[in-house]
Amino acid sequence: MQPDTHVLLLDVDGVLVQAPEWFGVKLLREAPELTREFFETSFRSASTGQSDLREDLPAFLAALGRTQTPDEFLTEWLVSEHHPDTALLAEVRRLRAAGWRVALATNQEAHRLRYLLEVMGLREVVGGTFASCEVGHRKPSPAYFAEVTRRLNLAPGQIVFWDDAPENVAAARDFGWQAHLYTGLGDFQRIMGT
Repeated sequence: MQPDTHVLLLDVDGVLVQAPEWFGVKLLREAPELTREFFETSFRSASTGQSDLREDLPAFLAALGRTQTPDEFLTEWLVSEHHPDTALLAEVRRLRAAGWRVALATNQEAHRLRYLLEVMGLREVVGGTFASCEVGHRKPSPAYFAEVTRRLNLAPGQIVFWDDAPENVAAARDFGWQAHLYTGLGDFQRIMGT
């Protein structure tokens, strides 16, 4: 793999960000049915750019019996998952310094994407984003991989992709990407040669 002919795409949750507990898991304990419905409807719509998650939060918060404003709820969510993997980010910086083009390939809605880039500082580490809310499709949909490949204007085999979800890795491989399951820093360093 040569940095001048390939691009490196990285998932966020479970790869660049390693939260001790994901906020959705906490919500599932609090209200399983309401949380499942929220993530299957409102969140899915927002994560493909079809809606603004903040607009659906008042009804969800009322159903949960919470008195927070949507902004207070979003802040609680985003801050609870503010756990960047600093060792992996250092490796990514080294790869960029060696000439790799690096971008995010992640299922995100717009508010969290903005937080990741601006507050968590991922904008300083990667050169671009292919977030589902921008692409209009979510991994592992083949449409996601097709649209990202089209935007990159590269052959699928020139795209190196890391994700912690086996179904996303399998779908990317089916599309021809060089996809790797992220299990930790050691494998990443070995395969990427850092």
